Amino acid sequence: MGLYFKSLCSSSSGNSVVLWSDSTRIVIDCGFGSMKRCRAAFREHMSEPVEYQAVLLSHVHSDHISYYPLRALEEMGIPVFIHRDSLDLLREKHFNGYHFAGLNLQTFDKGAFSIGQFLIEPIKVMHHPWYPTFGFAIRYQSNHREYKVVTITDFCQWRNIVEHLADADFVFIESNHDLELLEMYYNPNSRFHMPNPETARLLCQARRQSVRPFETVMLGHISSQRNRASIALEETRRAFAEMELDLDFSLLAAPLREPSETVVIAE
Repeated sequence: MGLYFKSLCSSSSGNSVVLWSDSTRIVIDCGFGSMKRCRAAFREHMSEPVEYQAVLLSHVHSDHISYYPLRALEEMGIPVFIHRDSLDLLREKHFNGYHFAGLNLQTFDKGAFSIGQFLIEPIKVMHHPWYPTFGFAIRYQSNHREYKVVTITDFCQWRNIVEHLADADFVFIESNHDLELLEMYYNPNSRFHMPNPETARLLCQARRQSVRPFETVMLGHISSQRNRASIALEETRRAFAEMELDLDFSLLAAPLREPSETVVIAE
């Protein structure tokens, strides 16, 4: 009864991660730029048959979902879950006049919902004001033990989400840009994303509120121009040292355009 995680891609060019157990697989975001890339990712990394499979959308920015992945998901018959407040935005932004009559499109609201073995709690976060955006706290029971996985990217304020990270077994979290590199390569949209120091502070606060340490934290949505994985990782290490907290968990960074290693959360 294992539980596993992998980032398939994680940058401003495209975002998609996958969490799976023996019977359930959920893909969070599907930011592949073509039907071919989407099909290839599912074929290479999600070929094992499972009883339950779905795609969850955090929001409708094009690096998280777009017309061609939707066509591929319709073709593959995979259900797509989106927050009800984003449904019209999805149609306006990405349907491109195509009716998607065969797409299994379902909505969630603020309450928790289940897909197979996973209980999923949406976490509303502050991102671009025109695009409702959500992270997810996902719970999984195995051998009389509950596991908690949290994935949150594309946000710019964190005070209201510390409690959601507390006592998580695995966290996938945005660490988007370095402040010095942002000055060199300014992008106004960076204000909607988390700078390295803020992500580091968030993780410190969440660790302080946790009874037990995380097993693994993976930093993601790292900007290709305004950040480096090494900078993001070092910023978190420095923050823990300055706050005299033990970095008592595995700290990783997701590759931008390539799949990450598989993280074993439960065996």
